[in-house]
Amino acid sequence: MYRAITLMFFITISLAGQTVIESIVAKVDDAVVLYSDILQEGALLNLENGLPIQTPLSPQLKEKILDSLVVRVMLLAEVRERMIPVSEQAVNEMVASYEKLPYLTDFTKNFELSPAAFRMLVKRRLAAREALDDHIARVFAGKPAPTEEQKRVETERWIASLRKKHRIVYFTIP
Repeated sequence: MYRAITLMFFITISLAGQTVIESIVAKVDDAVVLYSDILQEGALLNLENGLPIQTPLSPQLKEKILDSLVVRVMLLAEVRERMIPVSEQAVNEMVASYEKLPYLTDFTKNFELSPAAFRMLVKRRLAAREALDDHIARVFAGKPAPTEEQKRVETERWIASLRKKHRIVYFTIP
């Protein structure tokens, strides 16, 4: 396993005309988060905000993106563990909403994503949301509808407990 991690530190990739040495920026149990994952998620955020995907990411934003990716890995583990379904209709609707955005072609071309790979990216994002929604529904089952503040507090509490459940290692972001 460590041999594979060491090898990943030295893989060279090309993104947006720049040569980037790929590196692992976090490890959650046996899953890794790569620097290219941060760049891809940042470009997707730019896309969602109507910005060109090449809009630079600040170091602080890269840190926030990394943390959100680590949380997503933990949430996806919960999805698998609890067998939480993701609606194909919701995936179709989300993909359709992205297709209306400018720069989507640039995004998929830049990150060499086939339509199926882009669909899987969208599905993973939706699955993480489903895990959060499922948790909130279970915690507040049989109680009055929670306020947004109650949902936020419970979400933060749950994510903190997930951080204790999983082995997380952070590495330096290039």
